[in-house]
Amino acid sequence: MAVLCLGGGHSAYAETLEDALGDAYRNNPALVGARDMSSAADEGVNHAHAAYGPSLSLSVQHEYTDARIRGGVFPLHDEGFGTTGELALSQPLFTSGRLSAAVDAATANKFAVHARLEEASQRTIADVVTAYVFLQRDMELYGVAAEIYDLLLRQRDQTVSRYRLRDSTAPDVDQTLNRLELAAGRVISARAAVQASAARYRNLVGHYPDELLPVPALPDLPVLETLYTEGEAYSPSLAAFKFAEVQSRAAVAAARAEMMPQVGAYASALRAPITPYQNSYRQEAVSAGVRLTMPLYSGGQMSSALRAAKDRNLADQQFVEQARRDMREQLAADWALLEAAQASLPRFDAAVSAAERAVEGVKRQETAGIRTLRDVLDVTNDLLSARTAAVQARAEAYVLRVDVLRDAGILTIGMFSRERPYDPDSRLRWGGRLAGLPLRPLLEPLDRLASHGSVPVARVQLEYSLNFEGLKEAPLQPVSQGSEAEGQGRGQ
Repeated sequence: MAVLCLGGGHSAYAETLEDALGDAYRNNPALVGARDMSSAADEGVNHAHAAYGPSLSLSVQHEYTDARIRGGVFPLHDEGFGTTGELALSQPLFTSGRLSAAVDAATANKFAVHARLEEASQRTIADVVTAYVFLQRDMELYGVAAEIYDLLLRQRDQTVSRYRLRDSTAPDVDQTLNRLELAAGRVISARAAVQASAARYRNLVGHYPDELLPVPALPDLPVLETLYTEGEAYSPSLAAFKFAEVQSRAAVAAARAEMMPQVGAYASALRAPITPYQNSYRQEAVSAGVRLTMPLYSGGQMSSALRAAKDRNLADQQFVEQARRDMREQLAADWALLEAAQASLPRFDAAVSAAERAVEGVKRQETAGIRTLRDVLDVTNDLLSARTAAVQARAEAYVLRVDVLRDAGILTIGMFSRERPYDPDSRLRWGGRLAGLPLRPLLEPLDRLASHGSVPVARVQLEYSLNFEGLKEAPLQPVSQGSEAEGQGRGQ
């Protein structure tokens, strides 16, 4: 059925969820791109550290000049080549915390990007699991629709034969044809759903599967209160917002440092011609010194930048709480849906068993003249509904368990595969350790002493409620009691 639905023309290969996740974890372009972005953020820290080090530049200029002076008694004409070279060295000594704030901002951005990478990794795992399970579900639903179609096709043939023997009427034939054509439409729609799910699978994994093996069992979930706690500790989305707040806090310190003194050393060596027309007469000069700069008045630009930085940090403090609420909302919603799917699955399985018995019983009663053809068609439609609901509930229960793990930030590739988890620090370059040398170990502690990173604390309204108590649960009969009633009905 998989080859038929997916149009595979090559040799069949049974693919497991571990195989699919391994291919996607290694090769999915969105995930691999997120890893490259993580590596780029690591270089941002090296770039910030390098600002503590010296800067050496060389400038060489060789030019031809043709100058004429006209209009006087004695016109002048000079031409020739001149060469100028300058070597300049600069070294920051004290920045009132500007460089240390840049390092803090780059480090916070690095960890925020790492958190986004972890979020992308868990999202990819969940998406692949969903695509795998939903493709299995849609293939099974296609099989259910095809089986119901075959059942109605046999019923149509039987009704037509009875009509020829004058044992049924033309409306009976038309009613059977009506249900048969509806079933044919469902088969066509189910096949399209398989193709759509297969396209989603191919997008994530990189190829179409031939056959999908059963999914493995998942670890038991803790209670919802524990998941809330784990979500606050491990949710990568929440962590990204926390690091964004740290980054904006460092921006406040950087804005303050721009208003404070900056001290740096410089040295230069110059060799230049006296005139631009020849190199015979030239000057050579070496200079070195210490420079202090401090803005005295900027028209309010710097104070405005500082206030804006503080406001952005206040906003980020609010966004952290909003991210925590979003995490708790998604976790509570998926948990409720998971409980519903798990509780309804035995009901749907019992409905399938009851519908299968009803189809066989009503068909025999219809042949004996006790039931009508419409009764047969109705119970057949009930069987389709029950099987469809059971297949969907089983798939949704599995996917929702994975979603709950992702919502809490504890979904890992190791739950499904022996693939080694990606380490974002595995691509750190050894050259980053040399950034800012040789004076960074001395200058950075001094610069941090002058850093003023204090920010106002936002008034954040925290949300800690656990369960919704405003809904009264409706009493439902246990499945076992329904099974006893079914046994009594069969005995009768």
